[in-house]
Amino acid sequence: MQLIDFHFSTKTYELNKYCKLLKILSRNLAYSGIIQKVLNIINMNNINDDDTTCGLWLFKPKWLQIFASKKSYVILYGLLGFNQSFLSSYYIGIQTTLEKRFKYSSQMSGMISSVWDLFSIFSFLFASYYGGKGHRARWLAIGFLLVALSNFIRVLPHTIYGPGSDVLKYTKDYNRALIINSSIINSTINNNKLCNDKILYKDCENLEFWNFPALILCVAHAIVGLGGSVYFTCGTAYLDDNVKKNSVPLLLATTQCIRMMGPALGFAFSAYTLNKFVNPSLTPVITSEDPRWIGAWWMGWVPLGTFTMLCACLVGLFPQALPKAVARKNEQSKNNTKDLMPTDLKSSMKRILSNKVMMCNSLSSSFFILGLVGYWNFMPKYLETQFRQSASTSNFASGSVSLLCSGLGIIVSGAIISKFKPAPRKLALWNVIVESIEVMTYALFTLIECSSNDSLNGHFNVDNKWNFSMSCNDNCNCDPTIDYNPICSYDNTTSFYSACHAGCSQSRIVDGIKWYSNCTCIRGKGMAYEGLCPANCNQSFIFFLIILGFIRFISSTGRSGNSIIQLRSVDEQDKSLALGFTEMLVTFVGFLPGPILYGTILDTTCLIWSYNCGKRGNCWLYDRKLMKYYLNSISSGFLVIGTLFDVGVWYYVKDLKIYDEDNDLKPNEICNSSSMEAIGSLDNLEMKTLK
Repeated sequence: MQLIDFHFSTKTYELNKYCKLLKILSRNLAYSGIIQKVLNIINMNNINDDDTTCGLWLFKPKWLQIFASKKSYVILYGLLGFNQSFLSSYYIGIQTTLEKRFKYSSQMSGMISSVWDLFSIFSFLFASYYGGKGHRARWLAIGFLLVALSNFIRVLPHTIYGPGSDVLKYTKDYNRALIINSSIINSTINNNKLCNDKILYKDCENLEFWNFPALILCVAHAIVGLGGSVYFTCGTAYLDDNVKKNSVPLLLATTQCIRMMGPALGFAFSAYTLNKFVNPSLTPVITSEDPRWIGAWWMGWVPLGTFTMLCACLVGLFPQALPKAVARKNEQSKNNTKDLMPTDLKSSMKRILSNKVMMCNSLSSSFFILGLVGYWNFMPKYLETQFRQSASTSNFASGSVSLLCSGLGIIVSGAIISKFKPAPRKLALWNVIVESIEVMTYALFTLIECSSNDSLNGHFNVDNKWNFSMSCNDNCNCDPTIDYNPICSYDNTTSFYSACHAGCSQSRIVDGIKWYSNCTCIRGKGMAYEGLCPANCNQSFIFFLIILGFIRFISSTGRSGNSIIQLRSVDEQDKSLALGFTEMLVTFVGFLPGPILYGTILDTTCLIWSYNCGKRGNCWLYDRKLMKYYLNSISSGFLVIGTLFDVGVWYYVKDLKIYDEDNDLKPNEICNSSSMEAIGSLDNLEMKTLK
């Protein structure tokens, strides 16, 4: 939760005034000739503070100057936020497909997501110091050029490794090539190994020691973490410095309203790309409903990177200060307007750590995020596993239902707070009620399940591992490394891991459907067809989405009050440092460990892993009930802790003053101060992707 995004009454970049140790380190680094030259280029140290000309170096045409206004910046700044949230949600949408394509675990997915947050911390401190001293618009441009670079890097795994031989064999083109090449037809014509078929030799000598595609994604996330954090430091500070203070809440709310469209569209676009085959030029013989389907996950990164680069170049053309801001600054100088006097880091931190309301509220937010960040990161996987939905349907549901309901809750609660101005204790009590309802809802999620019996045929060993070996396939010599190629009995009642595990000895294609016969594990006709047995989970799926939409709406109404209390609980001169401290706390407690923790939890519920030369890859089949109980109960546990800290906020907040006549907004301003703050909290929780 990038809480610095809430900030509107004090400059974000003033955080560097309190970072003395960082200053010393930065000064030492600046003595390096290369670093100093780069900083000079970005900051344009020879530029006058009163320069209000739009353009870059010699390119400063007159027609461009009409864009040197707060309206142009607000729109472009909102588009940058839209781009960032679009990127985050799109990655979450394709995450499960990446696991299947490059054969890595959910724990690895969590590690990749956490890299974003880890490098955001480093970038936040660095950009706060150097960006605060220099040309903030150009720092914002440099940051998003890095984000654009990260998007192009994400295409490299597909460029290097292609769609993958494992999935290409499920295309008509592949089977046609096998028929033409009769020399290999007898050994490889069957994608599913049949009973007593010979297992083809696999070349394991050139197997990579580490998953290189996952490493490439880690590098991309590190770069986007370094570049994307300037949005919350230099970007907000530039707006804060160049408009009137009483206009900042509404303008930031406008940027957040633009940004809010990113998550829903990101999930929708991931649904669109995943509905297409990973190699669109080939004709697949399986559908997107098949668990072996790999969608065109790579398709969105180049357009997204191009759009990011365009926005970065445009924001880099903004002047160091907008014309009207310079005029106001000169007028304030004549009137001898005084700024808040900064204090030293030690005394400021002492006040923050002794502030019971602020600390309880920050810890509540941290555990709230820890309870949900993993759930949101793996929401598509949860829907795919629990309700047998395709990747595209899961992504569309994640974006359209939960995010739209959350946005509606934010706007409604923001308008109510602005109009009725409830007392701080009432706001805090509502947060306690909301989180209590959320805890009970997650307990209810454990009761919602798909009633269809679609588990693969087999049994549990004493070590709780799923075993496909039965008396009917004992003589089939099914190799443990056989690829996952499920088949369904002719009566649609039983699914098997492969034709070998069903004891099938013959296969043929009839009307485009692959049928297997002489299957010793299937009674009656002994026949089966390729693919999992159909499961009707639509009723349970719709009921889950209704409950999810309701709880997202209720939960988001509590974020507005939480954000207002956070801002009003600290002294004006400590606000930047307090928000930065909360940002650090939330990241270390929630964003960094959350994805790894929940990824590890999901891996413990895996029944069937893919293996290549003895190396474990992605999970093919999860224990649905175990996943449901683990994920919801652990999330509920962290939310209970967050609720207890909210009780502390309710107890200590009684004397807090949270409303000021000068900052009151009109009731008809729907995108108001409180809704803006909550939107920032919510979209960073659910989309950060992030991270």
